[in-house]
Amino acid sequence: MKNADNKQLNNNTTPGQAVVVELILTFQLALCIFSSTDTRRTDPVGSPALSIGLSVTLGHLVGIYFTGCSMNPARSFGPAVIMKRFSPAHWVFWVGPITGAILAAILYFYLLVPNSMSMSDRVAIVKGTYEPEEDWEEQREERKKTMELTCH
Repeated sequence: MKNADNKQLNNNTTPGQAVVVELILTFQLALCIFSSTDTRRTDPVGSPALSIGLSVTLGHLVGIYFTGCSMNPARSFGPAVIMKRFSPAHWVFWVGPITGAILAAILYFYLLVPNSMSMSDRVAIVKGTYEPEEDWEEQREERKKTMELTCH
């Protein structure tokens, strides 16, 4: 049985299999977060908190059998530091989630819903001088309206 404070691989799961499991679990969670919180979406998306919570639940139900389901390096690193015990497969809980999140970001932001910003806007973001055209309050009010439509 796995100790909750020390992430270990379960049920004869190899480190390679564990990386793939963590990658897939984090990929689906990150993709859910990106899609349910994207302010560019105009269709009613429902409650982002509910969809993200269900995504975390699904990840845990599937992944706990194999790896204990980290889906976040901090969730493995914090307890390992406090308990001063790092399992030999601790790297799995860094490589899998980080790779899964990167792949989800590439898929969402470059293939599924690419951002249509000009190159000068992208450079301004990197420099820290970017000023969005829309007011944040207007975006928040529009988002609130779409949330209200789904509640009725």
